[in-house]
Amino acid sequence: MVEPRDTRESGSPRAVALRLVQPTLLVSLLALGFALVGLLSVLLRAVDTSVYREDDAWLLVLVLVASLPIVALARWPLLALTVVMGAVCVEVLAGYELVGVGFWAAGAAMFVVAAFDSGRNAVLGAFVAVAGLLIVYFGGRGDVNWEGFLASWAAYSFTYTLGIMVRVYRSTAVRAESRAALFAADHEARAREAVANERARLARELHDSVGHALNVVVLQAGGAQRILATKPERAGEALEAIETAGRQALADIERVLGILRERGDEDGFDAQPGFAQLDVLVGRVRAAGLPVELRVEGEPRALAPSMDLSAYRIVQEALTNTIKHAGRARAWIAIRWADDHLDIEVVDDGRGGAPASGDGGRGLVGIRERVLLFGGQFTVGPRPEGGFGVWARLPLDAPGRPSGADESTPAPLTPA
Repeated sequence: MVEPRDTRESGSPRAVALRLVQPTLLVSLLALGFALVGLLSVLLRAVDTSVYREDDAWLLVLVLVASLPIVALARWPLLALTVVMGAVCVEVLAGYELVGVGFWAAGAAMFVVAAFDSGRNAVLGAFVAVAGLLIVYFGGRGDVNWEGFLASWAAYSFTYTLGIMVRVYRSTAVRAESRAALFAADHEARAREAVANERARLARELHDSVGHALNVVVLQAGGAQRILATKPERAGEALEAIETAGRQALADIERVLGILRERGDEDGFDAQPGFAQLDVLVGRVRAAGLPVELRVEGEPRALAPSMDLSAYRIVQEALTNTIKHAGRARAWIAIRWADDHLDIEVVDDGRGGAPASGDGGRGLVGIRERVLLFGGQFTVGPRPEGGFGVWARLPLDAPGRPSGADESTPAPLTPA
């Protein structure tokens, strides 16, 4: 039976230990190989004692010192390079014939320093390698071997350049990974913002449509209950209004649920309703017991679907606010079409206020959001002559200009 793999395995202490052991094991094997090759070279070679010092136990120690510090490459690359190159220089200065394995070990250490150590240590490593070459070829006995010096210089230069190329590649990869992570974080933030905006839009849609219908239902049910015994025919009319409002609320809920089920939410939002349904809305509100008068001034124009919906919702929410908070009142709606803007005004002569919080507060906030979304102006508050008023101006020619709110109280409608 195969056990399920722990998704946290990559961050477990065992995984971390494995990642640390792997380079340590590699450099340990490399150091052991250099040491064995160096010792075999000393034991098997014949030295010209007229030029060089005879091989002895001290040379074997120096060979080990020039090989075994490679173990420290995983932790201290520059220190390992310095010790290895120092042992090679001591061999030459002590008169021994150079054991080539020390040069190889120093080259490997120099590559690691150039590729994986800090930038400062990479520069210091280059100076250590150059100083070692100069001491080996110009600090020993006998004539200078220019061919060997140039060959060693070329080999070290190639190794160091290769290490720098690896460093640049790693740095580029890290920067690319950082940019990718940054872009991913930005994309995720934008996605979260889009989800939050969509939730707010759905909440506003449900509040405006279903909330209005439920307020009509509550108002009609209360009226029907009071007149059921004395005027049953009027109670029947109230029940019909309740049924109509309920069906409208169900239709709105189905529409919003359809938006949630399908990704084509823009079409769902913009298809229904709109300014063309204002008469239907006014009729439902009148049936709910609130006398409403609608006046349209100017030549109506076709609106963008989103603005059409928002304009309808502004009127609907203002009437809902009146039904809930104005008491026994009348309401007036004025729609004024101008060349560059549309004015919407809904006033009543009721108690003259709406709560600062609760459904009324959320509804007025929803109106403000819809208006400012199109760069319009919005004013709401009690009227000096009594009652409450909502006034909004939607620009028709520059929907993207900076939004603002008109601080002045609009002139109240004169009821016809």
